[in-house]
Amino acid sequence: MFSPSPFEKRTFNNNTFYLKRDDLLDKDFSGNKARKFHYFLTHDFPHIKRVVSSGSNQSNAMYSLSVLARLKGWEFVYICDHIPSFLKENPIGNYKVALENGMQIVESLTREEEAQKWLTETSLHVEEGGRQIEAEEGIKRLAEELVLDVKRHGLSNPYLFLPSGTGTTALFLQKHLPFPVFTCNTVGDSAYLQKQWEMVEPNLNFYPAILETKQKYHYGKLYVELYVLWKRLKDEMGVEFDLVYDPVGWKAFLEHRDSLEGTPIYLHQGGLLGNVSMLARYARKANML
Repeated sequence: MFSPSPFEKRTFNNNTFYLKRDDLLDKDFSGNKARKFHYFLTHDFPHIKRVVSSGSNQSNAMYSLSVLARLKGWEFVYICDHIPSFLKENPIGNYKVALENGMQIVESLTREEEAQKWLTETSLHVEEGGRQIEAEEGIKRLAEELVLDVKRHGLSNPYLFLPSGTGTTALFLQKHLPFPVFTCNTVGDSAYLQKQWEMVEPNLNFYPAILETKQKYHYGKLYVELYVLWKRLKDEMGVEFDLVYDPVGWKAFLEHRDSLEGTPIYLHQGGLLGNVSMLARYARKANML
């Protein structure tokens, strides 16, 4: 359904690497959500009338699922544990557009239990962040693209790096790529990330290598150094990255770069609509902009 995304040679901080531009894949299904939801986009589900999912109130998956539901003519019910009053009064980013697409959002501290209440025989349950076996189909296509990119550019000893939330993309890429995949956790710790993989794939041989950052970063929290890194990436490369996952990813990648052998490829997974709300948070709470 999607054309192959661009593959570019780039330099940052005196490091030369290749950038897989999945952020340019599709305006509504940017990056890894286009890959994860490829199965649902390209297959028919004649009995389905509703899609149910859960996660954070500015989730990229939430937005992409709202587009999927709109295209398929499904009702979309999304459960999150908290919606700040400021966001309710001033909708922005993924939350705003998902609402415009017809999302019905429900607040519940027990998200999974609440999700079960909305599931019927005509409902489709999509796990948080798209962490499920159906995601493999689209991510396998990405792996096939990367193999062709590497061959076309004549890269020797390549390896791939990408930051992970649920780690679904990294997991299935390692399963289908003939070269190493490195990732870092942006939610929880390394043990949390491995547990996410175990829910989908029991074979440990397919698990990517996890690179730890020297400092622990809490998911979604504002850090001056991460904003500065994000701004440097944008200014020096002319490429905008996601402000939640990518600064942590680049931090891990740069800290470990000297110990990794071969030609690095960084996967840009998109998710830029969420930057609107993150930049607003930085401006409001951290007075950085």
